[in-house]
Amino acid sequence: MIGSKKRAGNAGFTNQVEYLLTDTVPFAIQEAYKMIRTNIIFSIPDQKCKKILVTSALQGEAKSTTAVNVSIAFAQNQSRILLVDCDLRLPTDAKKLNAQQSPGLTNLLVGMCTLDEAIQQLPSGLDVLAAGDIPPNPSELLGSPRMEQLMKELESRYEYIILDTPPICAVADATILSKMASGVILVVRQGIATRENVNNALEKLKVANAKVLGIVMTGAANEKTKSYSKGKGYGYGYGYADNYAKAQMQIGDQKNESH
Repeated sequence: MIGSKKRAGNAGFTNQVEYLLTDTVPFAIQEAYKMIRTNIIFSIPDQKCKKILVTSALQGEAKSTTAVNVSIAFAQNQSRILLVDCDLRLPTDAKKLNAQQSPGLTNLLVGMCTLDEAIQQLPSGLDVLAAGDIPPNPSELLGSPRMEQLMKELESRYEYIILDTPPICAVADATILSKMASGVILVVRQGIATRENVNNALEKLKVANAKVLGIVMTGAANEKTKSYSKGKGYGYGYGYADNYAKAQMQIGDQKNESH
């Protein structure tokens, strides 16, 4: 289990306990991630290497936790999977997984290490490329020809690559990387992102011609989740949409149901 007990955050919302996916987490959360994994597999059936970008509208929506846990779910399925922490401003994946922060992506992009030196192989079967040292120019590095070349190199090694990116409404990084991705998952946390925030995020993805695979709603404690998690108060809702209109409608429907 990662995160903290309920407490008031800087933005005025309540932070709930977040789980790292293991056999001991509540059953409903395990099943939610298996469903996400299955939907990703069937959403992009024809590509040898599926590159999935994970982003959110705002900070604090459990985007990185979702990226980490989706990656673990694929590792549990014996897939060749790499998690890349592309949040070069506020990286958290290495800490969540008890991995080394550097050398990582930034060190690799500027030629300070080799690919084999940067990739960490975890006992779970998950490979991780951490963010590395914090650079002064994240957007420029992520949009560089070297990043495009790196993605092509990684495609030959892995079946799935999960790109954990910064919130799309905050900086341009996710928009830049969406051009290199097979599809995008938008993470929305109940009680944080408004409908306007979500629509703004979807519009940015639409302008970038990104393929939105679906929306994952986090922090939604429903009766089913509570019964499995014994009242822990942290759950995952999930849903997938095959275009922007459905994605927007889905968020609207979920928002209405929460009132």
